[in-house]
Amino acid sequence: MLLSLSAFAVEEQTIELKNGGKVMVKKDGTMVHIDAAGIRVKMRDNVIMEAKDGTKFMMKNNALWKQLTEKGTLKP
Repeated sequence: MLLSLSAFAVEEQTIELKNGGKVMVKKDGTMVHIDAAGIRVKMRDNVIMEAKDGTKFMMKNNALWKQLTEKGTLKP
């Protein structure tokens, strides 16, 4: 299940990524992706980015989506 973050951006939010980069969601819903070197990079659709806490994010149709659940089974 995925949830769009830009639709709920009331104040600026910064997401620290596992690779040292970060994604900033501004008040107007626009997003900026900064790599570990501090250089702004283009976010590509359908590329999964992982936050330091393990949360997964993906850019799709100019919106940042957060993964809420993992696919799995109740009978391993």
